[in-house]
Amino acid sequence: MTFVLHSYPDCASHVVRMVLEELGATYRDEVIDMSAGAHRDPPFLRINPRGMVPVLYDETTGASLAETGAILHYLVEQTGRLAPVLENAKQRAIYLQWLFFLSNTLHADAQMQYYTERYVGADLAEKARPNVHARMRQHFEMIEDTLAAHGGPWLLGDTLSVCDFYLGGCARWTQIAPRHAPLEPDAVGGHPHLKGLLSRLETRQSVISAFAAEETPVSAYFLAPVRSVHTTDNAG
Repeated sequence: MTFVLHSYPDCASHVVRMVLEELGATYRDEVIDMSAGAHRDPPFLRINPRGMVPVLYDETTGASLAETGAILHYLVEQTGRLAPVLENAKQRAIYLQWLFFLSNTLHADAQMQYYTERYVGADLAEKARPNVHARMRQHFEMIEDTLAAHGGPWLLGDTLSVCDFYLGGCARWTQIAPRHAPLEPDAVGGHPHLKGLLSRLETRQSVISAFAAEETPVSAYFLAPVRSVHTTDNAG
């Protein structure tokens, strides 16, 4: 299988990139320079009318899709890896629940944290931001409780899944959001089980390779993140 990944550093595309690297997939990178407004250009809008990355094109099947959660699930379906098998209905249900939580709640709230003014208007953004931060803290507390209950080491238990990479991306974004004060590091790293998961994830070669591809300085990618040298406040 070969893919084309439409991406921009420090956007949700790096979650897909980590998973592609973990799968050992062959893919070509098409960088959409969001700092220059390339995501609003007609050629890209024909690919994704929302003007967002990631977009993944599967050269083998001809399928093209956006939305991070949908892309991750597509890769699971196509490869049979990084999620419980379909025949294991109980574990598959847990996987789907977490994938949808990450996509519809944690990622969505991270977007609200980053682009607060788009949701409530510039005049109310500062007033609303503490409530958004509080929601993010609650999400990470719930994840910590889940990990503590089943003992980890991964979000689904014993087995690494696409959900772990998605969680890592969300944990990273909430601490590096450049438009305003980021969430304090203890909101993520202060939870021992969550910290352990993210620490393990940071050492995987797939993660190291993915961030190297985006020219991100070597760092604790999820626990003490440093932005890519290409990321600017003008992207988005």
